[in-house]
Amino acid sequence: MTSPFHRVVIVDWSASSTPVQGADSIWICTLDVATGRFDLANPPTRAAAFEAMATAVDAPGPVLLGVDAALGYPIGFARRLGLPGTPWEAVWEHLANRLHDDHRNRNDRWAVAADLNRRLGANHFWGVPPAAAGEHLTARRPKWTEHHLPTHRVTEQRLRERGRRPFSVWQLLGAGSVGSQAITCIAALQRLRMLPQLRERIRVWPFETGLELPTDDSIVVAEVWPSAIDVDHVDHPVKDARQVIALAQWFASHASYEMFPFDADDATRSAALEEGWVLGPT
Repeated sequence: MTSPFHRVVIVDWSASSTPVQGADSIWICTLDVATGRFDLANPPTRAAAFEAMATAVDAPGPVLLGVDAALGYPIGFARRLGLPGTPWEAVWEHLANRLHDDHRNRNDRWAVAADLNRRLGANHFWGVPPAAAGEHLTARRPKWTEHHLPTHRVTEQRLRERGRRPFSVWQLLGAGSVGSQAITCIAALQRLRMLPQLRERIRVWPFETGLELPTDDSIVVAEVWPSAIDVDHVDHPVKDARQVIALAQWFASHASYEMFPFDADDATRSAALEEGWVLGPT
C-alpha cells in the first residue's frame, strides 16, 4: 500500500483552561512517511500547539493534518444561526472571530456557546460549570424537542451503528465530552488556514476537496478518530501519545481508497459536505 502523503501530522486536541501536559492534554505526532521516523510533542497550551502545527505542516509534498476534533455540526446549524455563505466556512469564521483563547489557555468558550444557543433559539450546547450556567447554557442536557437539531452528525451515527461510542458535539463538559474541543480546535484551524505561508496549499477535507483526497501537494486538514485503532504495539506511558503515534503510522501505510467512504451514497456525501466526516479508520 502506498500512502498519498509525504508527511503525516496527527493532533490530539484539548480544551483545557490551564496549561497542562501528560494525560488529557495536546499531543502531536509528526511522521515522515518515507523513513517512518516521527517526532512527538506535548505542547502545554493551544497557542504553543498552533505554532507547532504551523511548523509541522509547512513541508514539501502532500501533507495530512489529522485532528481529533469534530470539524462541523449537524446539517442546518449555520442556517439556524443566520450565517451567510458556505455553511461550514461560515461557522469556522464565526467561531474564529468570537472565541478569545489566550497564550495561557484562558478562553471564553462558555460565553460563545451561550450566544450560539441564543441565536439557535433553543439550547443545544450544554455542560458547563454551575457558576457559568445561565438561561442560554445549562450544566445538564436540556430536554430535546422537535426544535432541536440532531444530537449526532451522520458520521457519528454511522460510528454508532458499528458499535462505537462517539459523543455529541453539543456536550461541552463532562466525561467524554467533545464539544469544547470542537469549538477551540475549529477556531485555531481557521487561523491556520489564513496564515500567508499556508493559505495557498491548505484544504479542509471533505469540505473543500469532496470525499476523494487531493492528488497534488496540498496540506489536507481532516477529522480523525484515534480510538478506532489498536495502540498496544506503541511503547509510551500516555495513552493519548500512543494513539497519535499509532494513527500516524496507519496513515503512512495505507492507500487513499482505504481512508474515506469511497462507496458513499448521495445522503452521505451531502451530509459530509456540510457536517464533516471522519477520515481513516473508524
